[in-house]
Amino acid sequence: MSAKPFTVPYPTAKSMIRYTLCGFILAMLHGHAVGQNPYEQGLKYYKLRSAHADSFRADSGNINKAIEAFQTALDQNIQPEQSVAYLLQSYYFKAMYTGMSKEQQKAIYDKGFSLGERMMERFPKSVPIKFWYGANVGRWADVHGFVQAATNGIAKKLRKICKEIIKLDPTYQGGGGYRILAQVHFHSPHIPLIMGWPSDDRALELVEKAMEVAPDHPTNRMLYAQILLEFNRDEEARKQLEYILDAEPRSTHLVEDRYLKYRSRKILREEF
Repeated sequence: MSAKPFTVPYPTAKSMIRYTLCGFILAMLHGHAVGQNPYEQGLKYYKLRSAHADSFRADSGNINKAIEAFQTALDQNIQPEQSVAYLLQSYYFKAMYTGMSKEQQKAIYDKGFSLGERMMERFPKSVPIKFWYGANVGRWADVHGFVQAATNGIAKKLRKICKEIIKLDPTYQGGGGYRILAQVHFHSPHIPLIMGWPSDDRALELVEKAMEVAPDHPTNRMLYAQILLEFNRDEEARKQLEYILDAEPRSTHLVEDRYLKYRSRKILREEF
């Protein structure tokens, strides 16, 4: 008895409709997962910012993708406050840790400066936006020059923003409001009649408050050591720097903590 030939049954109209609908639904779900949440895509790439890092210098690929995703999220009004804060944070990281030239850094910090100015008006109570705006402006002052920041009113504006952060949430980013304000006092030049308020004594008081909030925060300890050296409290400063060197880098801040270790070794060689 010969075998019957294998045949594929011709699809009915009902089965064709079912297959088409299933394919359409799967396509929609895939599209939603891939393209409908740029904020979550930004978070994924931001968390991978230290991948392939060479010590404290990161590859720019993932942080560039994070910036693109957060910008798309902001353009689409998806979690806009959080998207702004992470976009500012991503600008800061890119300029600080991807080996950019001074001129390239200026361009990035200019973007952070401009974005922060606009978005603080939109989100006047957002501590993350104020903080990361302040972080970008602090670096802007560093690459453009603290005298320029002092004479055009930027240092004064940054002092005001830091006071607002402290009032709203003094614990944010390990006492970040105190820390940035201490840096403003410490690095800003004292210019009679124009900038009479910067004070190393005030900087020391502020960084000690940051240390009270988060004594193990490596950036607090780095700034504390720098200010202690200005007061000739060398042995206390040495302890802070050695603490940074002995601490294990945080998995969430691998490049940042490696950079602080590099700075600690450099200061120890130069000062001791």
